[in-house]
Amino acid sequence: MISKLVEHLNEALSTENASVDRIISRIDQTPIQEVKQKLKQHLEETHIQKNRLERIVTELGGKPTNAKADLRRSLLTTTMTMRKILAKTAESVTEHNDEEEHNSMPEEMELMQIKQDLIIEYDELVAYDTLIQIIQRTNLPQQNQITLLLEQSVQEEESMAYWYKMHTPLILDNLWPKIIHTSIKRGQNFLLNHTSSKIPLIIMYADLVGSTTMSMTLPIEQLVTIIRAFTHGLSHVVDSYGGYVLKYVGDAVISFFPSSANNNDKYLASGTTVGCAKSMINVIKDEIDAILNKRYGYPELSVKIGIDAGENAIVQYGYDQDSPIDILGYTMNVASKITSLTDANKVSIGDNVYKSLDHKIQSEFHELLMHDNEWKYINYGTVKPYKVYTLHP
Repeated sequence: MISKLVEHLNEALSTENASVDRIISRIDQTPIQEVKQKLKQHLEETHIQKNRLERIVTELGGKPTNAKADLRRSLLTTTMTMRKILAKTAESVTEHNDEEEHNSMPEEMELMQIKQDLIIEYDELVAYDTLIQIIQRTNLPQQNQITLLLEQSVQEEESMAYWYKMHTPLILDNLWPKIIHTSIKRGQNFLLNHTSSKIPLIIMYADLVGSTTMSMTLPIEQLVTIIRAFTHGLSHVVDSYGGYVLKYVGDAVISFFPSSANNNDKYLASGTTVGCAKSMINVIKDEIDAILNKRYGYPELSVKIGIDAGENAIVQYGYDQDSPIDILGYTMNVASKITSLTDANKVSIGDNVYKSLDHKIQSEFHELLMHDNEWKYINYGTVKPYKVYTLHP
C-alpha cells in the first residue's frame, strides 16, 4: 500500500516539477503585468508544494522523483480544432524561428496560454483531492500530518484558480481589441481586392441561442464574458479553416469562405464550410462550456448555424482604403433566414451548398420541411421554393 501511495505522490510531484518550468516560461512571455505578478507568486507556491511532496515521499521511505509530467495531456479532452491551435502555440514557444510564430498574434497566444493555465490548475486540484482521499483511507501514523500538508497545497491551487476566474474578464479586456481588430482585418483585406465586383462566396451565420433572455437576466459582467468568449471561439475556428470573419452583429458571427465556379473548388469549399460549422458546435460544447458552464456556473451555451452559397456584391462604403467593406446579395439574406429556422446546435444549408457536397456529407442532412408562410425564397430564375437541408438529429 505504501509503495502505491508513493507512486501517486511522485505522479503529483512530476506535475509540480513540470509546472515550475511552465510558470517560469509564462512569466517571461506574458505581456500582461497583472498576470506576470500573480505567476511569480504562484511560482513560489509551486516550489513550496514540491518541497511538501518531496518531504512526504521521503518520510514514507520513497525517493522523490525528478521526472517532469507532460502537462499537455491535460488538454487531450479538447476538440481536434483546439488541439491544433494549442499545438501551434506550444511549438511557437520553443521554436522562435518557426514561421507560425511570425504569423500568430501575441494576444491570441496569451489567450490560449491562459486557457491552458485554467485546465492545468483544475487538473492539479483534482489530483490533490484524490491524494487526500487515498491518504484518508490508510492507517498510516502520519495520516493527519500528510493530509494537512496536502490541504495547504489545495488551498494555494484554489486561490490561483479563483484569481483567474475573477481576473479573466480584465485580462480579456486587455487583449480583446487587438484580437477582434485582427480577425476582422483579415476579412476586410480579402474583400479589398474585390470591391465593386461580384464574386462567388459561401456565407455562414452563427447565432448565439437565447442571448436576448441572457441580456435581461444575467449581470452585465457575465453577459459580456459570454459574448466575448462566443465570438472569439467561433472566430478562431473560422480562421483555422481558412475562412474570413466579415463582422459581428449583436450575438452573431458572420463569416465567409471564397468559392469558385470550378466544380472541384466548389466541392472543397462547401465541405470545408460544413466542417467549420460542426467544429464551432464542438468548441462551444467542449471548450467554452467546459470552462464557463461546468466550472463557473454560467448558462450552457448553444449556437445555430445557417449556410448558403452564391454570387455576392462587394461594396466599400467610402473612397479611401480603410473605409468599411460589406457583402450584399440574395445569399446573405437566405443564410440569415436559414439560421433563424435552425434548431439549437444544428447546421442548416441551402440547396446550392447541398449540391456541392460529396455524397457522404450529403447523407448527414435531410430536407427541412417548411410551411409556405415560413419561407418565401425561391430558386433563382424559377418559381420553385429554394430547398434547405439540416443535419440529422
